[in-house]
Amino acid sequence: MHISTLRGFYTPEIVALRLRGLAPLKTTVVDTFFTRKVNHPFAKVGKDDIADIGAAAPLIMRGAPSLALAHGPISVDDYEPYEAAYHKFFTAADMNNLQLLDKKGIEARLAGMDDSLRRTCRATAEGIASTALTGTITWPIKLEGGGFDTYTVTFGSPLSYAPAKLWDAADATMRHIFDDLQEMETKVQESGYGGVVEYWAGKKAYGLLLALAETYSTNPKAKLQVDVSDKGVSVGGYLVKKMAERYVNPQTGTTVPKVPDNKIMAFASDSAHTLFYCAIDDLDGKLAPLPYYSKPVDTKDPSGVKIIGRSKPFPVPIVKAICWAEVCAA
Repeated sequence: MHISTLRGFYTPEIVALRLRGLAPLKTTVVDTFFTRKVNHPFAKVGKDDIADIGAAAPLIMRGAPSLALAHGPISVDDYEPYEAAYHKFFTAADMNNLQLLDKKGIEARLAGMDDSLRRTCRATAEGIASTALTGTITWPIKLEGGGFDTYTVTFGSPLSYAPAKLWDAADATMRHIFDDLQEMETKVQESGYGGVVEYWAGKKAYGLLLALAETYSTNPKAKLQVDVSDKGVSVGGYLVKKMAERYVNPQTGTTVPKVPDNKIMAFASDSAHTLFYCAIDDLDGKLAPLPYYSKPVDTKDPSGVKIIGRSKPFPVPIVKAICWAEVCAA
């Protein structure tokens, strides 16, 4: 198959249609925390795009002029998201084999390749989004000459709470945990957020919570409502979910917990935590803001075609709608 024929399968519209035929990708932080997705028409994200928190504002009298919402000068140069770009390789022999397939067979082969590339892009977005929960994105950059650098973007410091008693203390009780959850909710709400506050607990923290809950349920004098289900542990109406998932650091190959084992995170899930998909720097992709785009590029040595998959995810948390607490020893 000639490269010009293959390019006919890689317009943005055809790639989008091919992706719709694949199973939806699901990852916890991107789907549950960054629920607001924006296809951003620029390659960069300005502070003005992320500063508006949607806070309450005064009303106006009938006939009065509208109120101006405060913001800084418009800028598209404040944050520069870096691109996720990966490729698979078709050898010249592979290109010859494609000629033996009908259009349906070719689409199936290309769909498999796109599926692999988009999964890598999504796993990268999930890892970057997980680091953003701390208020700072940190992610490895692979340099052209070999080696690594670090991409860092700081949005600010999330809220923090120090429990009066750690959950692994000998005299820790469910009442202490209830008070901690309530105080974390209050901190988020006092920052102007928190119609809906959710809780994620790291592996060790959740294990301690579960053990205390199981012991508490056998206490005949128990007054606080505590329930354990497959959704998590409910303490007086506060549902704490286990977050023991990990992402892979592509530089070191080590796995990193999305929520540290000894911590718990409260967050306002109805806040505008946003995952921007910025405009991809690719003319064939029409410079469009897309979650994923792919294209073929021919190479001479070795002879063949690279199928390059691209994405430019940029997760932006509302840091004052997040509260962290270290609830036990590491």
